[in-house]
Amino acid sequence: MKLLFRLLLLLLILFYAGVSFGQGTIKGRVTDSKKLSLPSVTIRLKKLPDTLVFKTVATDTSGKFIFDVLPTGKYTLEADLVGYLPLIKTGLVIGQNDSVIDIGPVILTPSSKMLSEVAINARAPLIEKLIDKTVVNVDQNIANTGTNAFELLKKLPGVQVTPDGQVTLNGKSGVNIIIDGKTTFLSADDLANLLTNMPSSDIQKVEIMTNPSAKYDAEGTGGIINIVKKKNGKSGLNGSLTESFGQGYFSRYNSSLVLNYKTDKYNLYLNNSYGYNKGIYVNDVTSDIMNGSALSTEQVSTNTSTTLNKAFNSSAGLDLYFSKKMVLTLTGSVSDRSYNNTLTALMTIADSNRNKTSSEKFSAINADKPLNYTTGVGLLRKLDTAGRQWSADVDYSDYHYRPGQYNTTINYDASGNFLSQDNVFIDERRALHIFGARADYEQPLPGGGKMEAGVKSSYVKTSNNSNYYNQLGGKNVIDSALSDYNINSENINAAYVNFNRQYQHLTVQAGLRAEQSVMKGQQLFSNASVDQNYFELFPTVFLNFKLSDQNTLNFQFGRRVDRPDYHELVPFRRPLSPTIYFEGNPNLKPDLNWHTELTWSWQHTFFITAAYDIDRNYLRTLYYLDSNKTTITRMPTNVQGAHSWNIDISYNKELVKWFTTNTTATVYQNLFNGSADGFSLNDPGFATIDLVTNNSFRCSDKLSMEADFEYESKRQFVGSIFGAYSVLSFAIKQKIFNDQGSITINANNVLNTESRGATDHYLNLNQYGYSYFYSRAVIVTLNYRFGSGKLTKTQSKSGSAEEQQRAGS
Repeated sequence: MKLLFRLLLLLLILFYAGVSFGQGTIKGRVTDSKKLSLPSVTIRLKKLPDTLVFKTVATDTSGKFIFDVLPTGKYTLEADLVGYLPLIKTGLVIGQNDSVIDIGPVILTPSSKMLSEVAINARAPLIEKLIDKTVVNVDQNIANTGTNAFELLKKLPGVQVTPDGQVTLNGKSGVNIIIDGKTTFLSADDLANLLTNMPSSDIQKVEIMTNPSAKYDAEGTGGIINIVKKKNGKSGLNGSLTESFGQGYFSRYNSSLVLNYKTDKYNLYLNNSYGYNKGIYVNDVTSDIMNGSALSTEQVSTNTSTTLNKAFNSSAGLDLYFSKKMVLTLTGSVSDRSYNNTLTALMTIADSNRNKTSSEKFSAINADKPLNYTTGVGLLRKLDTAGRQWSADVDYSDYHYRPGQYNTTINYDASGNFLSQDNVFIDERRALHIFGARADYEQPLPGGGKMEAGVKSSYVKTSNNSNYYNQLGGKNVIDSALSDYNINSENINAAYVNFNRQYQHLTVQAGLRAEQSVMKGQQLFSNASVDQNYFELFPTVFLNFKLSDQNTLNFQFGRRVDRPDYHELVPFRRPLSPTIYFEGNPNLKPDLNWHTELTWSWQHTFFITAAYDIDRNYLRTLYYLDSNKTTITRMPTNVQGAHSWNIDISYNKELVKWFTTNTTATVYQNLFNGSADGFSLNDPGFATIDLVTNNSFRCSDKLSMEADFEYESKRQFVGSIFGAYSVLSFAIKQKIFNDQGSITINANNVLNTESRGATDHYLNLNQYGYSYFYSRAVIVTLNYRFGSGKLTKTQSKSGSAEEQQRAGS
């Protein structure tokens, strides 16, 4: 605790060391033409001559907004609200002496009327760069229309998705994906299924944080991706309906309905979505089992997997306005999903001379109906108009899984004659019970600074009952040696403090987060137990230097952690193919990461970023050849050390009135050192190029087009190398029904070039594979908005945010 106190004291000294600063303020109130207050209006402040947002706030329930602690200079203010024409105020000047500019009432006109005076379109940019995050406004890229959230991730700048579904950011794994500030409680597989059934039309924006501030959970060595869903908050009854149909190798369908009813006393909102997605994935694999440098056995297989996902997701919320300063929020959600996967694998086995010795036919049917629900209550209390406020949140989540997997293995000799058949049934029952609570406080400080502080506690209990049955004589006979039953619990207690202050040419944000983790686990069959207790500190620093009106320098530094998914700790052995199994590792340790980056920007349109990461106990699933020299086990493993660097070049600008480009090119390299099972993992890696470009064409006020292109060269993670791929997509959007609706046609992966190869090299095992992705599709989407009125805004956080990401699948 002495170390924590000294670090907090150091932060205070840094902030109040006598440096000169500006204290300019710009404030106002937004109303409609009838002088009724408009809450939740987006107010963007730009410092000239910049073309990117300097600060963003939303009006409160009385329509008021305020920007304080502003340095000297000239500013432009933009007010933007769905259903109203955007408005811009220019000529706002903060002088050398502290000044307060009250621009008075800002009147917005409904978009159905024409302005009698000059109006400037303040359409939000596709990409916004802030001091601690990059914001992608999803609706500004029409090529996203008709896609799902998982496909959307692949189009984000710096984001990659491996063939096995792992999401990386600038080549770094351990990315924590959260939804509306709440972690999803899901493992990588279940999260992919959830995002596959979430229409991108339900998403307002995506926040990408390579170095999240101390306010956020420390989980996620690769950073945080926050998916913010839309919420219609207009007065009266309002909503939107989206229907999407696509045809590729299989058909797909997504539908969503958003409803909202608001009065001056309460705000009730409901979001429903249904998704039907069927996909196919083919993987050719050659496994060379070695004896030193000599070939011992070769296995050649073709694996065809067909997956059908159906999901109904519903979330609801109720905001109760006790006063202008107090809001009580009740939230709840339920997800009812159906998952069916059919795998067929044909494998040929050869000797050291590659002569066929036998073959196998493996088929697996995996069916599950996951059901989960969450409930929460939050209270927000504003203590004064200066910015003091506190909030508290409590929530509970319950997840239930019962997947059943039927496996059939038929063995043949070299001539194709039948030898034997094995039938296996795996019955798994898993449950997660998650409780979380948090409290946050914001306090303005003398001299124009701001302090944020908070505490959080979460408790997670998981039970995994996995029974392995051999089907003999038409009966299921349990195999206790291959079965497992374990109960685990984890308690994480955290506290944070965060400071923000602006000086004349410098913006400083710094924070410290402390987390204590207590984990206990017991395997009931073997009486083995796990008991871990550790305490860690996670500092973050952000410095933004205004070198000139054209040039800005941004520095970031932080420490983060990547804890294993809960299912990765379960030592149950699950077959994935005729010879490949997955097994959890109860001895996994958390991955600790140090991150630093430096960004130079010119006119807030051209950015160059250099970043470097150091990891200890890097988490990666590796391949191990079993002692029988035939089967292979995939097991999560700690790699002792990892280093990575990346350089990003980004250009985001409206070149002419009808053409805008947003292009990001990233070069990164992963380096590893350590060993596993006596095999050296030391590897300097190689540089990888990642390119994402979006080009928007505004043909008229009602017609627009998009052209998107993604490319990634080959890349490496420990002993695995993935080949290059590219994706080219087009979209066209036409507004209809007096601009209340739109129809969009999206052609995704038109060249069908997403397939790629992969190689894995580990102890006495070399694997060579090629994965075929069938993502080429044409998607037609119809969207219609109904109702009118003024917007409101609610705020909700989860007390158990981080734990959702790590729940077992």
